[in-house]
Amino acid sequence: MSEFPPAPGQDKRRQGHDNPSAEAALDAALLDAVSEAFSSAFIVYDRNDHLIFASRSARQFLPLPASFFAPGTRLRDVLGAAYDLGLRHAASGQAEAALSREEWLTRQIAAHWKERYEIQSCDDGKRWTRFSKRRLPSGFGFCVMSDITEQKRREEQWRADIERVQLTEEILDNLAHPVFVQDRNLQLVAVNKVFCSAISVGADNALGGTIAPLFEAEVAQRLTTVSRQVLETGVTSSLTLPMRLYGDPPRPILAHVQRVGTPGRYLIVASLGEVGSGADLQSPPVEVPETRQDEGGGYAAVDGRLIGRKALLITGDREFEARALEILQLLGLDSCCVRNDDELDAFLSVARSVGVVIDLAIVDVDLDMQCLELLQAVDIDYLTLAENEIATDLAFTVLDRLTALQARPSPADDWEITTEDVPAAPEPAVIMRTAEQAAAVPVKPAPPRQPSLVLVAEDNEINQIVFSQILEGLGYAYRICADGETAVSLCTELKPAIVLMDVTLPGLNGFEAARRIRQSSEDARLSTPIIGVLAQAFDRDREACFASGMNDVILKPLSPDVVDQAIRRLVPDIARLASTA
Repeated sequence: MSEFPPAPGQDKRRQGHDNPSAEAALDAALLDAVSEAFSSAFIVYDRNDHLIFASRSARQFLPLPASFFAPGTRLRDVLGAAYDLGLRHAASGQAEAALSREEWLTRQIAAHWKERYEIQSCDDGKRWTRFSKRRLPSGFGFCVMSDITEQKRREEQWRADIERVQLTEEILDNLAHPVFVQDRNLQLVAVNKVFCSAISVGADNALGGTIAPLFEAEVAQRLTTVSRQVLETGVTSSLTLPMRLYGDPPRPILAHVQRVGTPGRYLIVASLGEVGSGADLQSPPVEVPETRQDEGGGYAAVDGRLIGRKALLITGDREFEARALEILQLLGLDSCCVRNDDELDAFLSVARSVGVVIDLAIVDVDLDMQCLELLQAVDIDYLTLAENEIATDLAFTVLDRLTALQARPSPADDWEITTEDVPAAPEPAVIMRTAEQAAAVPVKPAPPRQPSLVLVAEDNEINQIVFSQILEGLGYAYRICADGETAVSLCTELKPAIVLMDVTLPGLNGFEAARRIRQSSEDARLSTPIIGVLAQAFDRDREACFASGMNDVILKPLSPDVVDQAIRRLVPDIARLASTA
């Protein structure tokens, strides 16, 4: 378009054209199409500042009556109407409340006569608009108005993300122990300065790669295996490995691995801490000590594998202290308590002077953060705990930290956890068997419904132990299987009183396993209650549980009260071994 169509009242005839009004209409339609294509509004005016075109979207930015956008309207009248309606921000892109109407209009007309003039404004605190004004050599001018709210929002989000990244890096760099962070592809996305110093690698060289080049092959393989399991299950894991840090000979290092983030954006955070110079690097991996929950709700250690390990309790609450120390002593730990940061500082100084190594510190969440800083300064592994979590979480968490508890790769279906009644004991014994041994044991015919049997379908070894501890403590007979196919088969064979079904089983998942149970002829008669066990409280997962035929849903982490209440809701008359023995 070589020039804009003339405003009404001017000479409309052009050389070589017999129908200038039709051409003007075509030009206006083209401008409207361009306006829509760029999601912007156009206003075009001539050298006398009379409007010759205004796109239909102009009223979205300047909500004035349609008559103000008719060809021939003075630009001054449009700006004056905007001023009168309080739309000075939208018309000018800036606040000039101190100016009179005439002064304000004079400034705006002058701005429109600049060769190039651009400004951004936020007229209502939410919507951002860009005004781009141009004056052509021919005297024609135009103003383009664009909504840039989404662009501004992205810029604000980008700035906030940058600030969070910088803050996270600062926090990581101020930690006293090595930390590295992996994404869902197990590539390094963050490392702190202590880690770079310990591994003798620059951050730029580490980031974007895997941990394979940074550690010895066996160490890297075990860390990768554990990281992948934590990423898939969400269950925090700890393991002790011989590592070379700071160029020293290999020594036992405790690696604590956990998953953070949201679905689709999970990250794996691993921290490395000293275990103690007296550990034997050639000894086999420490197995989980057998524990049971007594009638009073406490945990008792059956073997002595935690004997000699040292735990430090930090709390000013006497009841918290008494309950936690009782559990720690039952687990076989040497334990004592300090009550504030001053006592902790003095205790750590004495322990350091006599060479006493603290394996784990348990910190009351109500204490000042200074306690955590003191523990981090001397690189002691710690966990924080609330009083209401002592009975449900303390024993298992301590076992997790102090016994390098992690899932170990093994051939599918080469062992199973089962229960058999032991005549001299009121509780079922948990027996580990290979598949061949289990097949050699004759199976007794099952009654139509076993009044107390709970069938658990759970593939994660840590969660299997949690289920066994809880169900034993509650007095229920139980059977645990590790996949959906076995769950369907055992449900038909054993006719349990109820099924606790993890939904993320290998092969046949929990949803499909529940559907097959519901489709079986045996279940048509028995209608076995099924409770779905979820790791995340997503509505879609809940709906999928009920759609597959499940009767109820519970969430991890599990507690005895939650499990007992869920079972009692669906099977009120379920029998306990303790009450029938």
